[in-house]
Order: sequence, then C-alpha cells, then structure tokens
Amino acid sequence: MAVGMVLLLAMGQIDLSVGSILTLVNIVSALLLREGVPMPLALVAGVAAGAVCGLLNGVLSVGLRVPSIIVTLGTMSVYRGLALVLSKATPIGNFPKNNPFFELGSANILGIPTSVWVMAAVALAGHLLLAHTAFGWRLQAIGSNTQAARFSGIPLARYQIAAMTIMGFIASLAGIMELAFLQSGSPTTGQGYELYVIASAIIGGTALAGGNGSVIGGILGALLIAVIRNGLVLLEFSAYWAAVVTGVVIISAVAIGGLVKKIQ
Repeated sequence: MAVGMVLLLAMGQIDLSVGSILTLVNIVSALLLREGVPMPLALVAGVAAGAVCGLLNGVLSVGLRVPSIIVTLGTMSVYRGLALVLSKATPIGNFPKNNPFFELGSANILGIPTSVWVMAAVALAGHLLLAHTAFGWRLQAIGSNTQAARFSGIPLARYQIAAMTIMGFIASLAGIMELAFLQSGSPTTGQGYELYVIASAIIGGTALAGGNGSVIGGILGALLIAVIRNGLVLLEFSAYWAAVVTGVVIISAVAIGGLVKKIQ
C-alpha cells in the first residue's frame, strides 16, 4: 500500500482510509468464498469493492471540494463500519476444504513467497507509472504547484480521482493477500495500517507537501518499519512500543528532510 500512498502524496493528497479498505475487502472476499462463490469471481469482487471505495473517496473529495484527508477521515469509519456489519463483528472462517486460494499465503515461487512477488510487481508498476509516464509526471506537477498545473490544462479533478482509485485497488490487493495468508477474514485487521503506510512513504523520501515521490523509497521505508517492529519483538519489547518508535522515525524523517532542503 506504500506504493499507492507515494502516488497520492506526490500530488499533495493523503488517504487515511487505506486500512479500512483493506479490512472491507478482506471481509467481502471471505464471505463470498465461504458461501462457495468461485474463487476468481470472489477475488474480482473483492478487488472491485476496494477500487470502488477509492473511487468514492476521490469523487467525494472533488465533488465536495474538501481535502482528501478530511474525506478519508470520514470514510475510514464508514468502511470499517461496513466490515463490522457484514461480518457481524466476528472472524469469518469455515471455508470449503482444498480451496487453492489459501495456498497462495504459504506458496513459494523460486523459493520466494508469493506475497513478495506481488509486492515486487506492484512496486515495479508504481515506479514505472510515477517516473516514466505522463500520468506520473502530472501527478508530481500538481503536487509541486497546483495553480500552475491548472493553468497548464491538467484536469486536476480527473487525476485526483484516478490516483485515489489506484490507492483503493492496491489496498484491495493487500486485503486479498492478507486473507490468503491468515486463512480467515477478520473485522479487526488493518487497524493502524494507515500510520505505517504514510510513514513508509515519508521515510522513503516522499514529501508531505507533494511535488516528488519515490516508489522504491516507499518500499524501503516499509521494509525499515517492518524490521523495526520485528526487531522490537525479538528484543522482547512490548508490541506497543512499535507505534512509539514509528512516530519518532516519522518526525526524524521529516526533520531531516527539512534540513536537507535548507542546505540545498
């Protein structure tokens, strides 16, 4: 999900509902699979639900002329509430036996977990989109100077909706992969993920104010946070310290970025 957040931050937008979208997709896909819906159809429906959530975020932000951070603060509660309603606030299991979908969570390709291949594919696509296409250049142009981008003829609303839809799509892929790994749909999954996703993008060098972004940096930022969280567990620290350390890392990254700009 760090890839999608980098795209949004590059144009000066932010999405706080990514964790809730992941949860909703997780629940929708789990319910369909439990009811015996064919795996491809269930997964497509889950991904479509996530993309629609992202699309709705973009449409509301543009239509109401409200910053995306405010809109997604509201939809974060809406999507998580829907997940709780659909699941009745209980984990979803009892799937049909021998469902090949759940082999994805533990499968390896060339000795590398499937989830890593999915992450690499999304990262590569995001990097190419941001750094090597007109779409990505225009996203960064919007984040750098919104007025100049408007005067140059870039359709700001269309690009914002597109970027937020992509964010929803990527969050839905994460929800699908988490379902495959845990082999259970949970209405509590995804809580706090928005913090880690935003932190990954910022630590990777993407400015909160927009204008630039690095997908590769975002992935490295996510890996750094994962190493920190796992390291704290191995050192027998309380899991709650992970949030404290993540916050400190975010502040440090922003401070260092500000100092670098002043030096330049």
